[in-house]
Amino acid sequence: MIIQFGGTQEEQTELANLVEIGEKTATSSLVEIKQEEDLTQIGDIWEIHDGKNRFICFVEVENVVLKKFSEVDEEFALLEGDGSLENWTRIHHSYYSFLLEKIGKQLSSETLLECVYFKKTDKKG
Repeated sequence: MIIQFGGTQEEQTELANLVEIGEKTATSSLVEIKQEEDLTQIGDIWEIHDGKNRFICFVEVENVVLKKFSEVDEEFALLEGDGSLENWTRIHHSYYSFLLEKIGKQLSSETLLECVYFKKTDKKG
């Protein structure tokens, strides 16, 4: 599966580079907009691409945890490559609110996230 993190080409390139150098080893997504069959599984291999759709590296999913938006902590925010929980909250509150509004819903502290932990690998998907 090809993955591009972020909403813009610039973000996608920046985040792909953080994965490449090992500073981004986690990501999150809204459970509400994923289909059940699309939920991430431990052992999944993702092909990370940048904002110009260039291959950067492969990662392997090590763990998947469902958390409420309000349960995301500083450690996870750092693993996502966002620098701090405050920055993570600012970025993701805006982005997830935008995505949920498209389907007539609102973000709350109870909104469920799929939090995925991964590592770089030589395995191919």
